[in-house]
Amino acid sequence: MTSIATGELISKVEVNDDAVAVVKRSCKDLGVTVKTDLEAAEHFSGEDEDSFKENNGGVKPSDVVPDSSTRKMTKQCLPQLKKIHTTGDWWSLWIGLASFILAIALVFTVQYDHGSSRIKYVIPQPKRWETNPFEAWDLYGVIGTVLLLAFLCSLYLVSQNAMGKLESKPVCKYIKGFFSLGGIATLAFGIGRNKYCYLSGFGYAIFSIIFGMLITNSPLASGDRLSSLKIVAKDGEFFIKCSLALLATPFGILGEVGVGSLVVAWVGSPIALVLGFVFANQVLKMDTGLALLIATGATWCGASAISAIGSVIDAPGRDISLSISVVAFFTIFFTFAQPYLALGVGMNERIAGAWIGGSVDQTGNVIASAAIISEEATEVAAIVKIVLNSGLGILATAVAFIWQLRGPKDETKAFSWMFLWDKFPKFVLGYLLCSTVLSVLLPFIEGTAEADALQRAIITMNTWWFALGFVGVGMGTNIKELWHGARKSGIIQGYLVTNIIDIAISFGLSYAMF
Repeated sequence: MTSIATGELISKVEVNDDAVAVVKRSCKDLGVTVKTDLEAAEHFSGEDEDSFKENNGGVKPSDVVPDSSTRKMTKQCLPQLKKIHTTGDWWSLWIGLASFILAIALVFTVQYDHGSSRIKYVIPQPKRWETNPFEAWDLYGVIGTVLLLAFLCSLYLVSQNAMGKLESKPVCKYIKGFFSLGGIATLAFGIGRNKYCYLSGFGYAIFSIIFGMLITNSPLASGDRLSSLKIVAKDGEFFIKCSLALLATPFGILGEVGVGSLVVAWVGSPIALVLGFVFANQVLKMDTGLALLIATGATWCGASAISAIGSVIDAPGRDISLSISVVAFFTIFFTFAQPYLALGVGMNERIAGAWIGGSVDQTGNVIASAAIISEEATEVAAIVKIVLNSGLGILATAVAFIWQLRGPKDETKAFSWMFLWDKFPKFVLGYLLCSTVLSVLLPFIEGTAEADALQRAIITMNTWWFALGFVGVGMGTNIKELWHGARKSGIIQGYLVTNIIDIAISFGLSYAMF
């Protein structure tokens, strides 16, 4: 049995009694007895180094003291372990995983059959409606939405408590504020489900932001009014991060679609994104973050892509609002311009569908646009858009690495893998884990009603967090500053040029592959 003293270790590494106990237990398993300074002094009674070596099989005291690199790693790892339950970055991961688990649980507990409309609405939400808004709700939807918001609120409160934010303000303020925010998000979600709004490109995202901006820029929010709502609205970007793990897509989807769809979506869009970003940043001299947001929104998935990338690069809420607003506005024009142009020149229906799927933003707009041409064009456009959407998590992961590696010069000098890990968005871990679960689970339930409902449920859960986040982002936006930013930043020119590049590349690849 070998005995060592912890004196030198403890003098150089700040550890508490619990850490010492852990070290003792670990070393005991290896046949080494670890003693504190006092225990060692009483045991060795002044033995010199030679005596220590003789009594301990030739082991010197210095042999059992960690080197500088080990001590440095210990100092770096202990704070990282603490962050797992005390930082918003980690809590966005835990909340995303909890929401994912709830979605799976509801899919396998709620009663429904093949062909049942409930398959689309396992997660409570407003239904599609045309003229009567009450058609959007049934008893399951009303009660379920209240319970769902209560569950999401509980996750939010647990995270805020762990981060120490509930110590300065009463819990009741957070509860009141969250349900107020949830009510606004539900209203926006419901209006966005209107058939005509949906087909025109006015989905829940734009209504959530508009309602948020109207509230915060009106006399209703002056002074101390709506203080509870304002407290929770500040976490709008945190809610968006919570949703990102729910972008999960089964890896097997890549084998189910044609090569043509993959090329149009995953070759054309990245090229257009890079070219658009370079133009906006280098030619228009736009801020790097804003240029990346508008290039991503124009070439990938509109509001969803802007929100995901905005969270990765910690973009200001006003930049996210501005980018989403510009993309949503111009997308309406391209939704109708592209299909009528395709019809006017007699473009092949499959080529037209792939072209629209790869270049029109927002899934709803893609379907509405391709439907003007034909059913076949709609089918092809939907497949290309699904492939493009499934790559959003991969895009966010790539941007996360590149963004941290290109950081400020002073940070680059001090670069380390621990630094990169600290800055790395943890939602990516959730995205990969959830995608893995779907990839394993879906083959076992293929052909069942649960298989049809599962991915819809996860998308809906993602939508709820997005809706909450967009309301918060809208409330953090000053309309005067937004208008000034749109005129002065060059974002409109950046979007139009990037979108034209995307349209041209998508057409060329669609013509070549279809």
